[in-house]
Amino acid sequence: MKPIVIVGAGMAGLQAATQLHRKGVPFIIFEKSDRIGGRVKSDRLDGFTLDHGFQVLQTNYSTVQASLDLDALNLNAFDSGAQLWMKGQWISFLNPLRYGLKLLELVPSVISFKDLFLLGRLWFKLQVSTDSMNVTESTAAMLDRWGFSASFQTHFLKPFFRGIYLDSKLQQPASLFFFYMRQFLEGQAALPANGMGELAVQMLADLPKDSLRLNAEVVKLDVREMELSDGTQIEFERVIVALDPQHAAKLIHVDLADEVHLGSKTFYFSAPAKLMKDRLLHLIPGDAKLLHYCFLSHVAPSYAPAGKDLIQVTSLDLNLAADEVLALLAEYEDVSQFTFLKSYTIPRSLARFGAFEVLKRAAQAKGILLAGDYCEMPSLQGALVSGQKASAESLI
Repeated sequence: MKPIVIVGAGMAGLQAATQLHRKGVPFIIFEKSDRIGGRVKSDRLDGFTLDHGFQVLQTNYSTVQASLDLDALNLNAFDSGAQLWMKGQWISFLNPLRYGLKLLELVPSVISFKDLFLLGRLWFKLQVSTDSMNVTESTAAMLDRWGFSASFQTHFLKPFFRGIYLDSKLQQPASLFFFYMRQFLEGQAALPANGMGELAVQMLADLPKDSLRLNAEVVKLDVREMELSDGTQIEFERVIVALDPQHAAKLIHVDLADEVHLGSKTFYFSAPAKLMKDRLLHLIPGDAKLLHYCFLSHVAPSYAPAGKDLIQVTSLDLNLAADEVLALLAEYEDVSQFTFLKSYTIPRSLARFGAFEVLKRAAQAKGILLAGDYCEMPSLQGALVSGQKASAESLI
């Protein structure tokens, strides 16, 4: 039997490989670069752990729980909530399902009683019905229709979801809002002790040693055969293309507009360690160039060497420079001892939801299976689910 070929060793590709391996089906993964993980990678620099862009692991995802050994990752959790910038100071807004009456301290300056009622109504709706997952109106329109207060939208909902969507206008469909809000209310955002790249490392460890070929770029793809950049011809039983949509489209000969991707740029700074620890994301309100920042080493101490803090700052402006970031951040933090470490510009950080029907139809017509979070919900859960589905379809 010819092997099933997987193009791409990101999380979707590794998940497809894992499922095939468990069924005893032969496969080979071809990865263009010299590393696994796709967008889920971590670097080491002077004792710091730098993820490729700001990423967190949501532990509430069912497929994440089934696919990863969470205990072995030595997870460090964020506090459930966020820091909100109000009248020149940071105010802690904590998850109402976990901290309950403490939120009453923020009424009515940040959140109204109506907002609390609406959050409760939202949580209840998500427990008893999945109808809200089919809402196609924009998130911005939905927030107004539901009647959340202007203050709560300005200081929490809009900056929080700007960071999740990488969409300053919140034009992504409201179905995504309901999906992610459930994770916020019920789940936990965490960092593996060795960085987000450890997720891919763990998945690869369970695969046969000879099943992965790095530095192997696929340049031509037919129904039962493909060609590598070095001219090698590979025959296969089925193929799973687990690339980002732009690279998948190029291989399948489909044109995609640049607008189908949403980009971000993440900056890392070091500073002397603070005595007071803060395990919350700081949300920047309004239309500021910065989305958010946080002290990653307060959440996961292993991300920084002793005596140092690691700070991440994320923006939608891909042309922003480190000195500009410090100038903007100075409004919220004392940056006098911040030292720039590295930045990651990721123009394809996130796939725009629902923008890939043409690609999916073209792949189906050619008998090519696709895997990637753009095939499901844009998230780690979506990547893993898509890999699982693609592996199952490859056996039909």
